[in-house]
Amino acid sequence: MENIKLNERLLTAVQFVREGSRLADVGTDHGYLPIFLILEGRIPFAIAADINRGPLDKADENIHKYALDGKIKTVLCDGLKRIDKREVDDVAIFGMGGELIVKILDESPWLKDASKRLILQPMTHPEKLRKYLADNGYRIIGEALSFDRGKIYQTICAEYDGIIRKFDDITLLYGEYILKNGGELLSEQMEIDSKKLSRKIEGKRAGGEDVSYEADLLENIKKIKMR
Repeated sequence: MENIKLNERLLTAVQFVREGSRLADVGTDHGYLPIFLILEGRIPFAIAADINRGPLDKADENIHKYALDGKIKTVLCDGLKRIDKREVDDVAIFGMGGELIVKILDESPWLKDASKRLILQPMTHPEKLRKYLADNGYRIIGEALSFDRGKIYQTICAEYDGIIRKFDDITLLYGEYILKNGGELLSEQMEIDSKKLSRKIEGKRAGGEDVSYEADLLENIKKIKMR
C-alpha cells in the first residue's frame, strides 16, 4: 500500500525525528506523522496522543488500514500526562499555540533528559516557546519554515543540556537557524509581522501605552530586510 502523503507542515518534522527512535506524537493529526515514519522504516514504534476522542478514532482507523496496530498505540490524554517516559525518545507537539506547548513541557519534567528530543511547531507565539526553552536548559539544534494552506509555520527542534541561554527579541521570534537560512519564507513572515506590529503600535500609542518592545522589534525586522 502506498504511504500517506504528508502536507508541508508535517513534513518539516520528518528531518528532525531520529532514525530508530520511538515517537510520541502529541495532538496527533489522525496519526499521519507516525504512520508515515513507520512505513518509511524510520522508526519502529510510536504513540499517537490527543486530548479529543475524534482525532484518535480517525488515527485508529488509519492505523488499522495500514496494518500498524502493533506499532502505533493511541492514548487519550492531556499533553503527555498518560505517556510513560520509558516508551518514547522523541516528542513531537504540533497543531497548538506556543503557550500551550510551554504548559505541556512544564508539566513533563522528565523531558529534561539529554536522551530525549523535542520537535515543536507553535501555531502562535514562537517567541514565548523559545524563551521557555532557553530559560529551562534546552538547546535548539535545528529549525525550519514551511508553508501550508496560506500560513507559514516554524518548526523547532531542541534537546536538554541544562545550560540557560539568553536571546534578543528578534532571535526569540524567528530563531537563529531561521534567521540564517529562512530565505523567501522568512521575508514573507517578516512582512506579515511588520504589518501586525505597525497596527499594534498605532493602537497602543492611541491608548497611551508603552510601545518600546514593538518599536524595537519592528526596527530590527526592517534592518534585517534591508540586508
